[in-house]
Amino acid sequence: MSNQRSQLIILLVIQAIAIIIYPFSFFRQAPQAAVLSPILLILFALALVAMNTGRLSPVAGRSSLGFVQGINLVVRLMTFFPNLKSPAGDWNWMLLVLHIVSMALSWYTLTRMETLPPNDLLLIAKTEAITASE
Repeated sequence: MSNQRSQLIILLVIQAIAIIIYPFSFFRQAPQAAVLSPILLILFALALVAMNTGRLSPVAGRSSLGFVQGINLVVRLMTFFPNLKSPAGDWNWMLLVLHIVSMALSWYTLTRMETLPPNDLLLIAKTEAITASE
């Protein structure tokens, strides 16, 4: 496996982690949030599959992956302050740490994806994709 491909896989795994890390207590406070993480993960997977099967161009795929991470950032910011304290008045430290980690990972992947050429975000090399479609 080439170094470039392994870096891409690590970047994609980081993106998935940024979407799914929530403390379990958060879902008790806001059960509707339990739906968001799987939906964003599905959108992430669909964009990735569409890019690698030729349904989306690499530029459109990069934009789609960035959209998912952007939505993750916005949702985390919207749910950050209202849920920092439990109804009993205690600080929810796990939520604080995981939200900050998730936002940092999303920000990192967004900035990293923007520096890569769009074709470098493909898991299947461009020549492999052409021969696979024939």
